Amino acid sequence: MSIKFTRRDLLKSAAAGGTVAATSSFPFINSAYAADPLSVVDWGPPWIDHAKKTGEAWGKADINWTLHSGGAASILPKIKAAWPNPPYDLVDNWSPVFLSMVREGWAETVTLDDCPNLANVPEGLITKDADGNWKNIPRGTAGVFFTYAPENCPIEIKSIDDLLDPALKGQILWPNPTLNTNLQVVALAKARGGDEYNMEPGWEFLKELAASGNIGRVSANTSDVITSLETAETSVTFVDQGTLSGVKGTELIHLTKTDPTLKTFVFVSGWCVLSSSKNKELAFDYANFTISKENSELYYRDVGEVPVNVNAEHDIQHLRFSPEETDAYVVIPDWDHLGVELDNWNKRFEKDIVPLL
Repeated sequence: MSIKFTRRDLLKSAAAGGTVAATSSFPFINSAYAADPLSVVDWGPPWIDHAKKTGEAWGKADINWTLHSGGAASILPKIKAAWPNPPYDLVDNWSPVFLSMVREGWAETVTLDDCPNLANVPEGLITKDADGNWKNIPRGTAGVFFTYAPENCPIEIKSIDDLLDPALKGQILWPNPTLNTNLQVVALAKARGGDEYNMEPGWEFLKELAASGNIGRVSANTSDVITSLETAETSVTFVDQGTLSGVKGTELIHLTKTDPTLKTFVFVSGWCVLSSSKNKELAFDYANFTISKENSELYYRDVGEVPVNVNAEHDIQHLRFSPEETDAYVVIPDWDHLGVELDNWNKRFEKDIVPLL
């Protein structure tokens, strides 16, 4: 099973606009449910700030908020340990974790009756199960890529090999494998002829990087990234677009179209309603509200991801790719494979890399 999200879908999503009639209708919410709080899991700033804003505007029920602790995959063992009664109704997640939730049978099927605003979302961005059932409600598309703060970085970064420059001693903020589902090592592997199926070139590259002393900190969550870059503790990292929207005090150069060795990995983020939820009607209604044209544009302004609603306007130039640029710089990995291998990669990182830091 794999997400049906191709380069063609990416380009169509980025170029689309005004082709589907917007809808403001919502599923009927029985008043008996209005007093029941909705339990929602989201990331830290800027996601949680945006979600609370839209939750207040929605106003159909109280919402109990839970923050992801570290990478989004960290919610999976918590759901598994509590199944069939996890304390969550709606979980904000991204491509590889959607697939893990579908594989476990935790993702409720969603239809246009549940979320009418999905009519304005390219179907190729929606995660499906083996039978073609829709299993999530996308909110944004974005990329994970290398970026750096030129004001604090000792060198101009032109290719991935520049990460080994001795001038970068202590300057790299390296994500642990749970963040980005270890795409950072996939990026290193691809630069040396490997990929997510052949990771040895990437691990060897990372060993060189760790031994060089250029990694000054390992990040475990979005707050680590924002704080480290804004305080100039580090100046180079590999991170997702949404997290970077929380970096306010430091100018960044995003290396999305700089050199073919510096890849951008494209993903979808959004909502998954748990099949165990007792508040599915409310969960779908709130999720639908968040992907209206107006709220999609607000999501872009607050979070910085490209909105999936084709009627929503945005201007994220470093994530706009021509067909030629897509071929050179964009990678859409096998998310399902990444999810399966993540536990082994975490162990490999602890065994082979941590002792070198």
